[in-house]
Amino acid sequence: MNILALNWLSNNIGDDVQTVAVMQHLPRVDAFIDRDHLNTYDGPQAILVTNGWFLEELDNWPPSEAIKPIFFGFHVQKRAKPTIARHAAYLKKHEPIGCRDSGTVEFIRSLGVEAYLSLCATLTFDAPAERKPDSIYLVEADLSDLTPNFRNNHGFKLKTVSHRVPETPTDVRLRFAREIIETYGRRAALIVTKRIHCAMPCVAMGIPTVFIGPKTNRTAIVEEIGLQRRSKWHPINHPFASRVAEIPPALNIDGIKAQIRQDLRSRIAAALA
Repeated sequence: MNILALNWLSNNIGDDVQTVAVMQHLPRVDAFIDRDHLNTYDGPQAILVTNGWFLEELDNWPPSEAIKPIFFGFHVQKRAKPTIARHAAYLKKHEPIGCRDSGTVEFIRSLGVEAYLSLCATLTFDAPAERKPDSIYLVEADLSDLTPNFRNNHGFKLKTVSHRVPETPTDVRLRFAREIIETYGRRAALIVTKRIHCAMPCVAMGIPTVFIGPKTNRTAIVEEIGLQRRSKWHPINHPFASRVAEIPPALNIDGIKAQIRQDLRSRIAAALA
C-alpha cells in the first residue's frame, strides 16, 4: 500500500510544517498529493493522514476511493461545512474523525459521525539536542505588536520572520519548513507570533511562546492546549527562562505530545496492517 502526504499549494509555510510534523510518524512517503485535489488520485491503494484546514476547492470533495484517509488534526472551515455535511456518509465510513479543535468535533458529531479531539501533529516536535538561545523571533509580527515599554535588556537579537512564501516546488517548501522549525528550536529565546503552526511546534519544543493572533475557529487550538492568547506582548519582569509564564505551569506539554504521538502512530499502524 502506498503512503501519501499532503502537498499544499498555498503561500503559508505553516501548511508545510504540518506535513513535516506528520512525516515524523510515517515509515516512508511514496508521493505527495494536493490537499484540494484528493479526488483526482488514481494510483495504487494508499493511506493519507488527512490533517489541516479543509477545504478550498469545494467541488473536489470527497477524496478518491483509492485513498484510505486517517482523519487526524482535521479542521473544517465555515464555508466548507455544507459540502462536508452532504458527504457525511464518507466521514462515517472512516470514523473516528480526529479533529484539531472542539468546534470541528462538535460539527462532525452533529452529522452523526464519531469524532474526538486529536489536536495537531505539530505538537510533536522535539527540541534539538543543543539549544543556544540568542534571538527573539517576531513571526508574522513586528515591533508594533510589543508594548511601548519593551526593553531588550538581555541583548538578544530581535528577528522578524514571515511564514509567507512564493510559489516553490514541494521539496523546497518542505526543506524550508524543517529548517525554520529547527532554527527556532536551536536559537529562539522567545517566540512572538500570530501563526498557530509556529506557536504549536515552539510550545512542543519548550520555547517560551506568546500567541497574539486573532481569536477564530481556525486558531482555537491555542485555547485547546491552554496557551494564553494576548493582544500584545507585555514583557514586564520576563525572565527568558526555558519555561516561563507564557507556557502555563498546568500545561503538561510532554504528556500532550506523548498522547498525540501514540494516537497517530497507532492509527497509521492499523491502517497499514
